[in-house]
Amino acid sequence: MQLVAILLITVSVLTLLSGLAVLLGAKKGDRLRSAWFFAATAFATIWMVTISLFLIAKPDWEPNMAGLVDATFLSAIFIDIALLGYISWRKKSGRITTLIFFTLGIIYAVAFICKPDLLYTDIVLANTGNSLVLNVGPFFYTYVAFFCALVPAVILTLLQQIFKSSSDRIKNGDVVLLIGFAISGTMSLIFNLILPFWTWHLVWIGPLAISTTIIAFYITILRFRALALESHWLKLLSYIVILASIAVLYMVVFYIIFTAMFRGAQPSTEVIVLNFVMVLFFLLLMPAMNELLTFVRSLISSQSKTEKTNNTKKEA
Repeated sequence: MQLVAILLITVSVLTLLSGLAVLLGAKKGDRLRSAWFFAATAFATIWMVTISLFLIAKPDWEPNMAGLVDATFLSAIFIDIALLGYISWRKKSGRITTLIFFTLGIIYAVAFICKPDLLYTDIVLANTGNSLVLNVGPFFYTYVAFFCALVPAVILTLLQQIFKSSSDRIKNGDVVLLIGFAISGTMSLIFNLILPFWTWHLVWIGPLAISTTIIAFYITILRFRALALESHWLKLLSYIVILASIAVLYMVVFYIIFTAMFRGAQPSTEVIVLNFVMVLFFLLLMPAMNELLTFVRSLISSQSKTEKTNNTKKEA
């Protein structure tokens, strides 16, 4: 679980940076709408960090675990609501729908804060894996039903915008978000609400999928120039997000290959950190390498032109 925790925390930082860039790079009329996107990334960051800490928690962490678990449940409530707000805030019907789900989310959050045992009754920290004893009752079923209504609402809103949009760049961004959210939303329902009845080892898949979708959408926003990235530091922030995302993707591939080659063995923390640092170092060198390759190509091109000129003079 060490690699999973490192990946979740790394991706959570990238997710938060993506939200910050959207908020600061948005046009003046889209600031409020972009605030919803930043809220989604902030709640997703809390969700991932708390889950990663829960997965690696030791028995002596038990006194502090209740607050951690509560933060996990609370942050999960508002991620999709905030995404819905970002998607639909331009229209009156979208604002009404968002506010309805936001009000329901507040009600669930207040009820849960007042009585956490509505969702779980015990926290189990064991060497074989950490888990919760769920309280499967009326409140739990309404909690699941809330997400089963919210995820389709986001998907339907995106579909409506895609069919009605006259701008290709906005439509392309919405298509990426639709595909990503449909996949990640379904994965979250499966791995975070259904599978925990049998196992808690895979609860990290849902938040990782949601955050990957958010980062992919942010890159799409950059690709189709939906953001006004005028300041140099905002461009640098976007560059960091893209490079670190590539590094995370590399680490996932490395982990899969490592476990396949060594028959399920887990790489040590030192190996994981070394690989991550090395791939970041290589990515940071890429601009210099591109400059060097451009210089070498210019030298080769100049030499070829010189030889061609000399050959022409000799033939003459």
